[in-house]
Amino acid sequence: MEKRKGKVLVIDYKWCVCDMDGTLLNSKDIISEENEAALKKLQKIGLEVIIASGRVDLLMKSFIKQLDLKGHIICCNGGLIKNIETGEILYSKVMDKGAVREIIAYSLENNINFLMYTTDTVYSNKNNPKAEKYENLNKSLTKDLQIPIKYIDNIIIENIDTIDIFKILLVCDNHEIVKVSEKYFSKFDNLTSVSSVSGLLDIMASNTCKGNGLKILSEKLDVDLSKVIAFGDNYNDMEMFQCVGMPIAMENAVEDIKLQAKYVTKANDESGIAYAINNYILQD
Repeated sequence: MEKRKGKVLVIDYKWCVCDMDGTLLNSKDIISEENEAALKKLQKIGLEVIIASGRVDLLMKSFIKQLDLKGHIICCNGGLIKNIETGEILYSKVMDKGAVREIIAYSLENNINFLMYTTDTVYSNKNNPKAEKYENLNKSLTKDLQIPIKYIDNIIIENIDTIDIFKILLVCDNHEIVKVSEKYFSKFDNLTSVSSVSGLLDIMASNTCKGNGLKILSEKLDVDLSKVIAFGDNYNDMEMFQCVGMPIAMENAVEDIKLQAKYVTKANDESGIAYAINNYILQD
């Protein structure tokens, strides 16, 4: 046990890895003051706080700034790993172009809204409420934090083979459509699909998951995964929970994630990350 000012780390952890939606963010898409303060406390005593999200970093710029993160970020469920400060891509796995065409065709045919994530742009079908939400958010953000959104048209679809896509998010009207879509795309050997939030389906290149992303980053930076804390709530956090030393599930997590956790903390709407840091990770 290593002594620090004011608090003691129960174990000398190296990283604290946080999922975003349903975990670090509350239901209003906000990082609470309590979560912010607790994570900055960990940074102050030497831990690197890492976001591991299904989102691309373009959708997380304001949160990265709020937490003053300068290290690494795992995006698109492990399909893209970047150095925040330099912008260097440490790892990426691009989706197969033919599969991307199939997903676009399937989505348009079945009237399913979708977003496609690249390094510099979030592409959306037209009249997508999720994209419109980001457009509205942009109005309140400074230019450097705004999300670059483009709506696909026939020209973009015709030239889709020239675009490197790391993830396609299907935004379904209900979870039954998620299940049907997940079953449909499970027959593609070159794709991985997983539900991240009810009504959403993440589709990436094969063997893409946060757990693999975390393993790749740990090997590159020589960090022992037994010295890693991870917070999560949904199925796309499963492999990450299975490879770290301290997996902590949110109270609002799906049951399968809770079963993989060492602790279950309070819900995301109750600043569960802060509660866990102050009660399970740090001691007076």
